[in-house]
Amino acid sequence: MNRREKHRHELALLASTGAYHMYDQWTRSLLPFVQWNLTPGVGMDNFIWLTAISTSFTLIGTFFVARMIEVMGLRNSAMISSAFVILYQFLVCQFTNLYVYIFLQSLLLFNNMQMIIDAAILNLESEDGDYKKRTRLITRIMIPQSIGYALGPYCALQMIFFVTPSLEISQALCGFLAIITLLPVIWNYFPDNPSTNLSLVPDFSGYFEALKSDNVKLYSLLLMMVTGPYTAYDSLLRNSMASSAIRDPNNMHNLFLTLGLTTVLVNTVLLPKLQTVISTQVLLSGSFSVLAGSYIYLAVFHDLIHLFIGMPVQVAAATICIGELSSQLMGAIGKRKAGTAASVLRMSQLAATLLVPFVHGTIVPHHDVVSLCLMSAALSGLAVVMVKKFGTSMVFSSEYLPGFSGKYD
Repeated sequence: MNRREKHRHELALLASTGAYHMYDQWTRSLLPFVQWNLTPGVGMDNFIWLTAISTSFTLIGTFFVARMIEVMGLRNSAMISSAFVILYQFLVCQFTNLYVYIFLQSLLLFNNMQMIIDAAILNLESEDGDYKKRTRLITRIMIPQSIGYALGPYCALQMIFFVTPSLEISQALCGFLAIITLLPVIWNYFPDNPSTNLSLVPDFSGYFEALKSDNVKLYSLLLMMVTGPYTAYDSLLRNSMASSAIRDPNNMHNLFLTLGLTTVLVNTVLLPKLQTVISTQVLLSGSFSVLAGSYIYLAVFHDLIHLFIGMPVQVAAATICIGELSSQLMGAIGKRKAGTAASVLRMSQLAATLLVPFVHGTIVPHHDVVSLCLMSAALSGLAVVMVKKFGTSMVFSSEYLPGFSGKYD
């Protein structure tokens, strides 16, 4: 691959990352409104279960998408995955029947585009083993990803509150824009490396081999302790705000825009700076401590102004924890098994999203935000202890940035 082709593929990755996450967040922002309209009606206690169902399909799909990448190549895998997700985006708002909605969640088996992007980064920069070039690309990828997280909810809420209240039209526009912007970029500019002699049946032996490492188990568990509570709280907040957004829609989209901009700031400015002056173990223990404090703050204070204070702190701390742990997990498994590492990383986060409803729901009602925050704070506090006791093997190098393909031993 010559220099010009590499540059073209880099631009394609940047564009597809931003577009994919924008349309994904666009859809996620409208799902609470869809769930409120389902028949038979769904109570607040069951909203988190609907999220768990969606996540379970994505988790199962992780194995198959990872195998698709190896067999069908990056371009074909990205086209197939994006096509099914776009179909989901078109259809999810078109029906109000609860059981049809649950059936449509099966399309999220292919909602693993980020894995394909991570594999494309490795394919692009693994030829000469230049870690610095890979680091720069990872840094650049984080920018459109964070922008997508900010623009998606903003565009979705602007559409339904200030252009048309029709969820069907908003989602149809989302799917149409994805077709004309995302799919052409993937088809024309994505790298391709199929291996047609392999079977599409997933090979699970690599996963069991990776999980034999104590460090892999530790980092996977810590990832679950971050993403599970954070996803559960985010889901409850979106549904709660959706129920009151009709009275004042500005509150909802201003909050989500603030959180998206916080992610941009952390990924592009704060985290790279912190990595140059603080060791990984200290950075993680400090971030988990801040995360615990943010959950306690959100458990005590519930007014909107306090959400604008507590949630950006929560998002910033969670972003740092996930980034650093992702990097450590990749390093523990090794660059020669990067596909397996990306899958293990993805599965750890998705599995946590599934476990929280079971654990939290057996103790208190799912809509009890206070108890969820206190449980999340306790988990974050436990994570601090685990990092200090077992995190001495964590490797720090300011040369590598976090991400699914970041720091290697």
